Amino acid sequence: MKNARTFVALPLPAGLVKPCVKLIDQLHGSGMDARWSEAEDLHITLAFLGELTPSAIVACCRAAARVASTVGSFGISLEGLGVFPSLDRPRVLWAGLRKGQLESAGLNKALLEAMQAEPLLRPEDRGFHPHVTLGRLNAAPETGIQALLGAHTEWNTPLGWVENCLVMEARTGGKPRYATMATCPLLPGDDPKKKSKKKY
Repeated sequence: MKNARTFVALPLPAGLVKPCVKLIDQLHGSGMDARWSEAEDLHITLAFLGELTPSAIVACCRAAARVASTVGSFGISLEGLGVFPSLDRPRVLWAGLRKGQLESAGLNKALLEAMQAEPLLRPEDRGFHPHVTLGRLNAAPETGIQALLGAHTEWNTPLGWVENCLVMEARTGGKPRYATMATCPLLPGDDPKKKSKKKY
């Protein structure tokens, strides 16, 4: 095992990936100058740890697994677009969470506390704003970024169910850009799509 740029994330449920990819294809087709996210790379970052040594990666995986085992799985959906760091300097185009914000924020807090208790780990507390990165902009679109965001205020996805959090490596160059190093199951929840029908 080698050093790796490490973060903890929520995988995007399959039912949310398709509308995100469709939107990315539309934006790409409009001529926006950006480095677009691939379907397999879509996720919600919960905590960023930076470059870790192999022993620190093991500590990170253990801490993430402990936290995940105490948190129930939950539903998420996406709605609307935004940019980081600002409208004047748009660099990252993202989709925001409509449902699942509170649960994601609680998981972020628990992860930061668990990581800070580990001597090998120094998580970066960047302030938490749950989102899915759609693309990294090289230049703002000619029509203006504000107009772009306004045109997608009603864009949304169906509800999806999150059952795991992932410890991931951010790679430089090549595809996919991210690799999963550990899968940490959340407690079983009441996914409405998995509820069996009552038999009479």
